[in-house]
Amino acid sequence: MPRLFAAVFVLGFAAVSSGQDKKSDKFVSKEGKYSVAFPGKPTVVSNKAGGIDLNIATFEKGTTGFTVIYSDFPPEVVKFAKPKELLDGGQKGLVDNFKAKVISAKDFTLGKPKHPARELIAEKGEHNLRIQLVLADHRLYQVVVVGSKEMITGSDADAFFKSFEITR
Repeated sequence: MPRLFAAVFVLGFAAVSSGQDKKSDKFVSKEGKYSVAFPGKPTVVSNKAGGIDLNIATFEKGTTGFTVIYSDFPPEVVKFAKPKELLDGGQKGLVDNFKAKVISAKDFTLGKPKHPARELIAEKGEHNLRIQLVLADHRLYQVVVVGSKEMITGSDADAFFKSFEITR
């Protein structure tokens, strides 16, 4: 299921090389410069959507999926856009490309450098999504849980989102 919507996010360029950190059971992406605790070993792929590279790590269990997508904005985009505009663009992409209905949107900051971020709760038919869009310099991270309404707001999803760290 996460593979279904992963291709609709159109932001970025980068290569993927990562692995599971044995000490912490966290998945670490050296090129993506992040770590996160997936509930199992994720599959890592790179795709293009709209001519943009998407680097995707995903773990699926039944009808639930946990995903992190990262991509880089071209420097000129970041130079002339405000973070809110970039987050608005990510939200608009979810609505326009995936045809999802946004139920709620909340801005926040992540980490000590206070990276601009937005959490979205959305639905498309039977699919429920909880997404955190996080900007770090020119990189956009999309941390996603797909599943039942109870799953995306439950303790497993909370733990997944809380475990996400940018490791620059």
